[in-house]
Amino acid sequence: MEHRLRYRRLYDRVLSRVYDHYMRWYMIPFGGERQFRRKMLDGLTFRPGERILDCTCGTGGCTAALRERSEPGAFLVGSDFSLGQLRMAIRKRALAGLPLLQADASRLPFRDGAFDSVFIPHALHEMPRELRRGVLREVRRVCGRHGRAVVLELDRPSRLWLRYLLGFWFFYWVPSPLNFETRTRLDLERRGLAREVAEAGFGRVRKLSKYAGTMQVVEGS
Repeated sequence: MEHRLRYRRLYDRVLSRVYDHYMRWYMIPFGGERQFRRKMLDGLTFRPGERILDCTCGTGGCTAALRERSEPGAFLVGSDFSLGQLRMAIRKRALAGLPLLQADASRLPFRDGAFDSVFIPHALHEMPRELRRGVLREVRRVCGRHGRAVVLELDRPSRLWLRYLLGFWFFYWVPSPLNFETRTRLDLERRGLAREVAEAGFGRVRKLSKYAGTMQVVEGS
């Protein structure tokens, strides 16, 4: 619990103010943030009238891409643990009119099977293992028997030079606790994202490798 409170305070008071500026710089090697968000959704199918939840929406970058990509009649909701992040999202024209709610991804305020698709963009690597498990189980609950979870995450490329480049660019060289996600990222890398999604109860799990293996999309249904 203390970890989560520190995490929320960090985003509410500090990171929310610089997050969008940081992402614009962070995504330069990937063609810019907007292109990155779009390409991370390539290979996924969307249906008319689909009920979609972005349960770690942050400042809304992926949520905007989902709105652009979704089919006619889709119902899209964004939620996040941090009010600071949500305040930034609410200001964005691309998200005008969308419901944006504060919610803990491990205790979502929705009924069982409320959504057809639940997205978790670039958040699990910041969570300790038990919290990741709790979030994935909760996502399994709200997307129901016939729904799907889609996790967008960092990955470990097979080529050594890419691992070094990725580590330099994403500040992997900064040790814990200065880089607060180092320990949790390494644990997720060792465990394997697809394995953790399967352990949460998703029967069909597939992985889409992105950007030469530096990113991944894992879909469980």
